[in-house]
Amino acid sequence: MSGTDELFPDATPLPVATPLPAGAAAPRRRGMGAAAFVLGLLAILGDLIGVVVALFTLLGAVTKLGQTLTNVDDSLGAFLGVIILEFLVFFGGILFALLAVILGIVAAARNRGRVLGIFGAIFGLGVLVTHLVIGVTVATSGNVPGVTS
Repeated sequence: MSGTDELFPDATPLPVATPLPAGAAAPRRRGMGAAAFVLGLLAILGDLIGVVVALFTLLGAVTKLGQTLTNVDDSLGAFLGVIILEFLVFFGGILFALLAVILGIVAAARNRGRVLGIFGAIFGLGVLVTHLVIGVTVATSGNVPGVTS
């Protein structure tokens, strides 16, 4: 007898995994569709958070305009931080949306979470279209420093 038999006399061995019968199909996994859905939601939520931060920053600058104009160094640092955050949100949203669209299409085509994949692709396409419109609008507005027409 081994040493563990004496410590656990009533222990039963674990069941051995048996292979699936020839006619039975393996259970479908829905991870790819779920990943597309989560990435699409994260892209949308990131955009909403970016808009809220930008609005609060703009409202704070407008309501404290006298302090903003007299203490330019602190104000520029805060605005630079918000601008960097908005760039991260903008390009991160594009990345998450592209991944959501790709994973959503693959999930729908392979039936690996078809419904969630379709919703993830729709969310991703919505974010991509929104970012494309914003990018084209900003690039063609003529109010961008360093961009000449």
